[in-house]
Amino acid sequence: MKNVLVIDDDLLIGRLIDKLSRQNGAVSTIVRNGKEATSALESGTTFHAIFLDLIVPDINGWDILTVIKNDPVTREIPVIILTGASLSKEEAGRLQNRVYAIIDKRTFDNDQINDILKRIV
Repeated sequence: MKNVLVIDDDLLIGRLIDKLSRQNGAVSTIVRNGKEATSALESGTTFHAIFLDLIVPDINGWDILTVIKNDPVTREIPVIILTGASLSKEEAGRLQNRVYAIIDKRTFDNDQINDILKRIV
């Protein structure tokens, strides 16, 4: 079974991605802050996708993304950015080629997440 890590302090988003993951045959681990994210990444669990909010307590999503991409064990895992913040052109450029997709929490629909999950899990 495939594992999906959800790093988001918004419980409703976590539950939604968990539900959609299960519908696509995956199991999700939901963490709500940077410290929990670091623990999950170091747990030895093989994750097949990571949904990452850029603004989470303790350690921001940008730093978590750097940890993921600098670790040979996790660098190839597809990361899907979830954000309610508007990204500047510079920020979007920093994410280009580092993430699988960027989803705007303000405008997304379930089909977007389902399509991504179908492709990667």
